[in-house]
Amino acid sequence: MVLQKALCFRMKDAALKVIYVQNNQLLARRVQAGKPIDGEEISVVPNRSLDAKRSPVILGLEGGTQCLSVGIAQEPVLQIEHKNIMDLYRSKEESKSFTFYMWDTGLTSRLESAAYPGWFLCTIHEDEKPITLTNHPEDSESVITDFYFHQCA
Repeated sequence: MVLQKALCFRMKDAALKVIYVQNNQLLARRVQAGKPIDGEEISVVPNRSLDAKRSPVILGLEGGTQCLSVGIAQEPVLQIEHKNIMDLYRSKEESKSFTFYMWDTGLTSRLESAAYPGWFLCTIHEDEKPITLTNHPEDSESVITDFYFHQCA
């Protein structure tokens, strides 16, 4: 099956903080009474050039006009790039820097960088902090690596 457009989801971390974009950063915060926030619509497509058994996905923002990628500094860094998600979907290139392996953990999923194995998308317990990457996904005292995905209405 070939997708004509990306699937749409909203994400929350396991602490039920919603994921949203502000000033070109992906952040997480708790929903407070009187301050409704739906969270960001996340576009999702499979990366068809990588092993489908590992559930490789590309995550887009802003209607799929921007995508999450993992660049490298002293360690991998999560960033938002102006790259169209459907262009990446149609491409024959691996696009590993834009790809995350989606690991099903029951009701939630973990997202591991395809370019940097062992590094997972994470939030921290504080509100209004950027989503980052960790290579210690089991350190639940410091980070949250499990996410809920709810299909957009």
